[in-house]
Amino acid sequence: MEIHNDLSFYRLSEYLSQRQVQERFRYSEDLYSEYYQELYKYIYLMTLNKYDTEDILHNTFIKVMKGIKSFKGQSTIKTWLFSIAHNECINYFSQNKRNKAESADYACITIVVQDSMDKTMLKKEEVEIILRFIRAQKEPIRSLLILRLIDEEAFGTIANILNKTDVWCRVTFYRMKRKIIDLLAQE
Repeated sequence: MEIHNDLSFYRLSEYLSQRQVQERFRYSEDLYSEYYQELYKYIYLMTLNKYDTEDILHNTFIKVMKGIKSFKGQSTIKTWLFSIAHNECINYFSQNKRNKAESADYACITIVVQDSMDKTMLKKEEVEIILRFIRAQKEPIRSLLILRLIDEEAFGTIANILNKTDVWCRVTFYRMKRKIIDLLAQE
């Protein structure tokens, strides 16, 4: 039976934990570079405030780095990231007691009104009307509309992010879409 030198065993365990941290950090950097833009857009549309968006995004990636070990693969990594971002938005609003719309640049936002591959081009005024409508909705309907109309996510993915059923997402989206179409027809 071999006796381990306590010092060498300690160094080995320290080396392994440093290596695990480095691998976790590298993987988190990959996630950051791959999903930063999508998460930024989602959070920005929730807050309409650059500084709040940056704070929430920062908190999101801190949670990702801390929780990457606990990711079980029951959903896609993207769904997991958006779930964390969604929960961070909810927490941020409840802690800061504010959810006000501020002036925003809508020019870079594409909204898909039709479910087909054919995207309908909207005028800037129509985009502003739709985004005001979205901002006026309560959670989780606001997130549903952002994820479907702007991010073009599948209903199954949205259901996982919002912790709702696929049917709830489809029915609620259809009802909200009818309201948006009616609202645009009035304008």
